[in-house]
Amino acid sequence: MTRAQRLALLAIVGVGFGLRLAWALYARAEPPERWYLSGDQYSYYYYGSEIAQGRGYLSYLSGEATAYYPIGYPAILGALYFVVLQTPIPDNLLMATTLFHVVIGSATVGLVFLVGRAVGGVRAGLAAAAVLAIWPNAVFLGPTLLLEPTFMFLTTAAVALAVTHDWSIGLPSRSRLVLVGGVLGASVLVRPFSIWLLLGLLLAARVSGASWRRAVATAAVPLMVVVLMMGPWTVRNLGAMDAFVPSSTNMGDTLCLDRWAGATGGFSFTPDHDGCVDPGLPEVTRNTGNTRKAVGFVIRHPQLEARQILRRGQRMMADDHFGLDEVNNLGGDDPLSSRELGRLVPIADRYWYGVLLAAGVGAVLLIRSRHRRPAIVLMGTTGLGLFVVPLLLWGNPRFHGPLMPFLAVAAGVAVAAAVERGERQWERRRA
Repeated sequence: MTRAQRLALLAIVGVGFGLRLAWALYARAEPPERWYLSGDQYSYYYYGSEIAQGRGYLSYLSGEATAYYPIGYPAILGALYFVVLQTPIPDNLLMATTLFHVVIGSATVGLVFLVGRAVGGVRAGLAAAAVLAIWPNAVFLGPTLLLEPTFMFLTTAAVALAVTHDWSIGLPSRSRLVLVGGVLGASVLVRPFSIWLLLGLLLAARVSGASWRRAVATAAVPLMVVVLMMGPWTVRNLGAMDAFVPSSTNMGDTLCLDRWAGATGGFSFTPDHDGCVDPGLPEVTRNTGNTRKAVGFVIRHPQLEARQILRRGQRMMADDHFGLDEVNNLGGDDPLSSRELGRLVPIADRYWYGVLLAAGVGAVLLIRSRHRRPAIVLMGTTGLGLFVVPLLLWGNPRFHGPLMPFLAVAAGVAVAAAVERGERQWERRRA
């Protein structure tokens, strides 16, 4: 990198930080007070607070041990809240979460540069970082209690650690693979969808010329780290719930919501249809029963499932302003007026459509590229996994949140290619 490029990167990250901080201070809401009003945000806030105060991970509905949500994000909030509560820092847990999101959101901009540089060069990396830095919905997510900013940061960090290795000189060292596994393990504990990075590692090793045996061994190192990191949580669930739960017990609910005769691809409240078992059952029993019902429905109705997958994809990718909605779903009066939403929603959605268009062009360029193939395959496999898994659940714009860094990289590749082409045409005209 030249000095000008380093300064440009610093400026891009600085702009990203400034936008996120300014929005966080502007769109200030009250902490969530009711789970049926704030949904997941209330749950994360409640469980993080309970962990910080040493009361464990007990359901606010039953008072018994729960594993309904993966432990990763509540545990991270618990550690953050513990520091806030045990130090002279003001005991404003929502603001602490917001500032945490501002920091890791800005750091993700820098990580996107690393990934973009690895797959497309310095210019592509800078363009990708710029795309994410000013991405409206990525900014809007700051003052929420959603896990997406944390999941994006950890997943992008794991990918960056893997793709920044110089694959032309051989496979990554064991120490690097262990580090990748550690960051990936944290990501999987937040949301297990990022596990596809392991397949990306295996394929990247094969593309670099390694044998299948060495490729499998390469992916096995971070896999073992991930398994070890999930061990304590799994053991806790065995003891507290008498069930093997390596991640969470909400997968059954998530699978059955959109698998019934009248499903439309979106959320359906479980008591309103027969696709799920009795919602009053214990969560482990309900998780198992709903999973079986969902699998049985797919087996009996494969054509309907195929149609639902298309509907879920349409719903997931239709717009990109869920950060605004979630800010207003927190406690107190809506911090954003209908007039403000009327201005901001179109800006966010139009930016989303532009990024999708540029990312499509960039994806084609990356597929056709003969350079940096291992890094491209690794990033592409991880991003594709993050896109495919939600198609098997139900349609929710939130599910495309983790794709933002990867779409930014693909868009950055397209922007860099356009700039380079323009420079070549300018030079030919001058000559």
